[in-house]
Amino acid sequence: MSARETAIATIRAEHRSLGQVLHTVQVLLSKVAVGHVAVDFGLLAAALYYIDDFPERCHHPKEDEYLFKRLRLRTSAFDGVLDRLQTDHVHSATTLSALHRALVHYQGGAPEGLRLLDAAINSYAVDMREHFATEEQVLVDAGSVLNEGDWTHIAWAFAANDDPLFGDNQRLEFTQLYHRILLLAPRKVRAGLRDIRTGSPCTP
Repeated sequence: MSARETAIATIRAEHRSLGQVLHTVQVLLSKVAVGHVAVDFGLLAAALYYIDDFPERCHHPKEDEYLFKRLRLRTSAFDGVLDRLQTDHVHSATTLSALHRALVHYQGGAPEGLRLLDAAINSYAVDMREHFATEEQVLVDAGSVLNEGDWTHIAWAFAANDDPLFGDNQRLEFTQLYHRILLLAPRKVRAGLRDIRTGSPCTP
């Protein structure tokens, strides 16, 4: 693949990883709400830890530093949408802190704890899916603006990521979450998740 194709494929794969984690949490909470399964606080905590550990601390900062910065360097045409996306990144980190608090309150037996956590997760998932759709449209539109050197730079940065859930060096604390995701995901999605390729641990 070209550098552009590689960069786009990697970013989309990382979006897909987060989307599957969020989908799994949504499904589990909906099943808990109707009494079909017992709540697994360890699994919920692992899911939120993953979101904080990889998308928030690795994926979003690299979009800001490598993709968005290169686009701003080449043209001002994307400034409006990039401003919104970077605002989303800041807001996402704040929202994630609120999700952690909601989980603690639910685990501590707070009234309406499950309903409030479920509502917060669903709202975050909607926001993230809209955010990803916008970013992926930016990736398409950037094809006419960025040159091969730009794409090589972006691809190199993202190739240094190693998704701790779906990457080559899956971390032990995410093993249960990984298997639960594969169990709940449709067959076609399972195959795609197993094919997600990343390189070495997230580095600048």
